[in-house]
Amino acid sequence: MNKMLVKRGMAFMLAGAVTLGLTACGKPAGNTGNATNSNAAGTASAGAGQPVELKFSHIWGGAVDPFTPAAKKVIDDYQKANQNVKITVDTNENEAYKTKIKAMAGANELPDLFSTWGGGFSKPFIDSNSVLAIDSYITEETRSKLVNGAFNNLTYDGKIYGMPFFLAAGALFVNSELFEKNSVKIPATYEELLTAVKAFKSKGITPMAVSGKDKWTIAMYFDVMALRAAGPDKIVKTLTKQGSFKDPEFLNAAQRFKELIDAGAFSKGAAGVSNDEAEVPFYDGKVPMMFKGSWAAGKADAKDSKVAGKIKVISFPAIPNGVGNAKQFTGGAVDAVMVSANTKNKDEAVKFQMYFAENFAKESYLAGASMPAWKSEGVDESKLPATLVEVVNLTKDAEGFTIWWDTLLAGKDTETYLNALQELFMGTKTPEQFVDSLQTMYGK
Repeated sequence: MNKMLVKRGMAFMLAGAVTLGLTACGKPAGNTGNATNSNAAGTASAGAGQPVELKFSHIWGGAVDPFTPAAKKVIDDYQKANQNVKITVDTNENEAYKTKIKAMAGANELPDLFSTWGGGFSKPFIDSNSVLAIDSYITEETRSKLVNGAFNNLTYDGKIYGMPFFLAAGALFVNSELFEKNSVKIPATYEELLTAVKAFKSKGITPMAVSGKDKWTIAMYFDVMALRAAGPDKIVKTLTKQGSFKDPEFLNAAQRFKELIDAGAFSKGAAGVSNDEAEVPFYDGKVPMMFKGSWAAGKADAKDSKVAGKIKVISFPAIPNGVGNAKQFTGGAVDAVMVSANTKNKDEAVKFQMYFAENFAKESYLAGASMPAWKSEGVDESKLPATLVEVVNLTKDAEGFTIWWDTLLAGKDTETYLNALQELFMGTKTPEQFVDSLQTMYGK
């Protein structure tokens, strides 16, 4: 891969990405403390001040998670440079974490710092005054290090509540070796995708990897199909209750998704399989396709990967009668770390928050696990894994990014969506019934 091409692609991605997000109404989270010093982000400043313990909850603890080593390194580095600071870490798997962090917020027991997602997911935390607004801590120097639109999904009522680290993009990861061996064409259109699904199914090969148990992985597929059907503007307006799910575009997306299901795109046992379990056959080279976020590149090119060098990254194709196109992506700068409004060490917590966000972005990028929401000066992109380079090049001409539904939606609306989608996936709801369930978010 040409090094300059990679750099140009990444430069476009980092400098020009447009994130379609939610600027929701929320209440200020109390006193934001004093302005930060110049060491708040980037370099941990050594010192022997008063002992400080910070409790930090996040999702990167799995043995096979490519982000786990990066998170541990950043935390360890900070503590070595700030020996008066002890960071106590608590980790949980994605779905369990979401449930736990919501319960902790409801009980007013949030840890000093916690990983989260912007948009509607964190809005209840903001509305309940549970999160520290950090505007007064963010210097122009820090702002200059972040990509354009990095705070879009973390701004509520004009105030910033979180520091982002990743820039994610949804893409279709395909095993080119399996396509070649089975004489199946890598799809460029929806019709070719449907043909590929049927071709693999006829050979006894499960075409697409998904977890029906971890509902967010089903949503990865439906979200992009809805984006293709309705386009980004209608998606954002409808999910923020300025439209209607009864518009024909949403039924079109549901019917096309059901069409893939009926064609045998997914394993019959997917409903009882977790995300970690569902990914195994793809990374073992037995399943040819998986739609996931750009973080999947890290596993594809891991040292012990069975599919390294075999994965091609493509955009999910446009669907018939849809108004969206293949240059529109799901994702954006969504993942973030926030500080509890009740922390007893606001300045120290924010200092670590900014250090973690910037350095976790860099370490995860170097590991080939993600694209950063921080500009990547000093990073040699020629050493990046080939699959991540493919994601970068795929998205360099992106028209925009629309965050995932379960992130953009707020509170119970998220569960309404995911539960209805799971029922559509399992065949207990028709596309029409699915759309009707979504419309209940509007109270009518």
